[in-house]
Amino acid sequence: MSHFDLNQYSEDSKKEGFCMLHTGGTEQKWTKVCRHPTGIFTNLPESKYRQSVHIGFLAYPNPKLKNQIPASRFYCFRHAVVHNHGEKLSLKPFNPEYGTSGKLEQSISKAEYVKKIRKVKGLLADGEIYQINYAIRFRKKFSGNPYHLFLRLIESNPTNFSAFLNCGDFQILSNSPERLFRVEKNVILTQPIKGTIAKSKNSKPETQKKALEKLLASEKERAELDMITDLERNDVGKICKYGTLRLTKERGVMELPNLYHTYSEVRGDLPRGTTRSEIINAMFPGGSVTGCPKKRAMEYIEKFEGMPRNIFTGSIIHIADGVMDSNICIRTALVRKGYIEYWAGGGIVADSDPEAEYAECLLKAEKFLGIL
Repeated sequence: MSHFDLNQYSEDSKKEGFCMLHTGGTEQKWTKVCRHPTGIFTNLPESKYRQSVHIGFLAYPNPKLKNQIPASRFYCFRHAVVHNHGEKLSLKPFNPEYGTSGKLEQSISKAEYVKKIRKVKGLLADGEIYQINYAIRFRKKFSGNPYHLFLRLIESNPTNFSAFLNCGDFQILSNSPERLFRVEKNVILTQPIKGTIAKSKNSKPETQKKALEKLLASEKERAELDMITDLERNDVGKICKYGTLRLTKERGVMELPNLYHTYSEVRGDLPRGTTRSEIINAMFPGGSVTGCPKKRAMEYIEKFEGMPRNIFTGSIIHIADGVMDSNICIRTALVRKGYIEYWAGGGIVADSDPEAEYAECLLKAEKFLGIL
């Protein structure tokens, strides 16, 4: 059917184990709504559970900072409700049951941010790291139904890898455009994104073309994407067969309703018997949200940010019919204990301007906070 109303799931969304995966009309144009988990996913044999659906998350790993949510949680579903909704998603008007109050908390002031970015640039100049993803946390009191906020998110900004997970004592609202990896028939692919520009509000084709040309002309965005692509090639190369690693998209353009992204695509063939744990250990967390080299960048992220990222830059993973697919939890909110938290950040390289990077963080956060 070409139209259906997502609001009908408002009551179900309040139950633990309710999950929605939504492609925003940008890929396969389907939405899957699942509930009634039958057990926690740990390490399930492929053959025994091929007919089941597994959905869950991996929180961003903070070795020295303890996350406030579990490191991972997966649910096993024996039944799923699948809607093929064609080209359009219809969200009928409704009265959203959510709201925020109190002061918006920010993890770092502008002066502190600029100071830390200058320290990061010193590390870059010394060759300690080549690129790092640095982010700011925003937090505010929240009440009501988080699912209603999720509906607003996917209505205002449709993306390829949106997801809502009700995990009981907390909820995850992901509006992510980025895939971490996909595994199907022993072929793994990853699609890192680096480079974003907003579409002009002027819908004329020539105006949109100029915005895209500006993005493609940016040497900074190209350099960042090239660096992260090399990192992802290294990650895929750890687990794929010798000689099968290939770059299948060098600088592709991903068009969303409101944005253009540039991305690359790396593929490799996995040896028979490669386990899901081996895949996750090689690929997670994504290089585009950590930095290069990955391990060293993660150490500095923990040092400079000083607080756990929780679900931010973690991953939501979906396993069904022999296919394992996952996103990177950017543009993702966590509702927990009466608060909603949202992180915004970006890649810092040698020629990054601290003032401009701070302004970009605020801009990214404002798009989300404006929906609240």
